[in-house]
Amino acid sequence: MQSYISKKIEQCKTKIMHALDRNDYMSAIKLRAVQKEFEELLNAFDNAGNAVIDATDKPQIFYTTREAADVLGVHPSSVTRKAAFLHGQKINGRWHFPKKIIDEEGLRTRGRVRPGRRPHNSPR
Repeated sequence: MQSYISKKIEQCKTKIMHALDRNDYMSAIKLRAVQKEFEELLNAFDNAGNAVIDATDKPQIFYTTREAADVLGVHPSSVTRKAAFLHGQKINGRWHFPKKIIDEEGLRTRGRVRPGRRPHNSPR
């Protein structure tokens, strides 16, 4: 992945030079912004100390959205709305939530009565 990003940075450099040769300054500015993003991404890969655990590497310590919703007893859309609060990570278009956080939240809200909700076992 790092070699791919390095190649993209080099491609951006050559495209910037061509744009400057054509006096196309707007394209050069846009390409420089893209190049800078690639450089920041490469630096993020180099900084292993700040690395976030990838959910695809360790699936046994993460819940998917539906699994987290089942544990919390809510609809999956409620889980994704509170993704930042639940320390969710979006990887390949899917949300993954740490099991430790979801389990703690599930225990904390287990006996809570939600406003406007009638218990399932109460008569109408």
